[in-house]
Amino acid sequence: MGTFGEYWEKLKENHFAMMALCCILPVIIIVVLQLAGFGGAWVYALAIAACIGGHLFMMHSASKKGGDKICH
Repeated sequence: MGTFGEYWEKLKENHFAMMALCCILPVIIIVVLQLAGFGGAWVYALAIAACIGGHLFMMHSASKKGGDKICH
C-alpha cells in the first residue's frame, strides 16, 4: 500500500482524472450544501469559485512540470 503522496503524484500525472475531479467538485459542493439545508446564490458562487480554482490549480501544476502544454 502506498502513501498519500504517491497516490497524489499519480493523480497529478493523469489529466483525465484531474479534469474529472475539477469538474465534479462543484457539483458535489452544490448537492451536499443543498442536502444540508443551505441554499441561495452563494452556493452557486462557491461552486463556480471551486471550479475556477481547480482549473487554476491544474494549470499551475502543469506549468511546474516544465512542458510546453499548459492545460489543454
